[in-house]
Amino acid sequence: MLSTIDEILWLLKDGKWHKLEEITEKSSLAEYKAKMTISFLQEYSFIQVDENGRKARLYPPMLNFLDEIQRVEKKEILSNKGLEGTVSSNKFVSLRRSVEEV
Repeated sequence: MLSTIDEILWLLKDGKWHKLEEITEKSSLAEYKAKMTISFLQEYSFIQVDENGRKARLYPPMLNFLDEIQRVEKKEILSNKGLEGTVSSNKFVSLRRSVEEV
């Protein structure tokens, strides 16, 4: 299930609106699985779906969280030590609160 969620989040990581048909086509998911996943992500405020239910995008706090995770991962790879790029607990709590507020 996580790879299904990851795939859709990856498609939306640019922060722009994407048509649901586009998300389904670009993912390797069956249509029903893509729709179920989009519904789950919307219900738990990971993504925003427009009024007509035709487009979706990441909520800004989720986008910030994913950007930070990606930055940390890159830093860990470059440091080759695995500890220098970790998110401080204060920063993580702040990011978590931002996501929960949405």
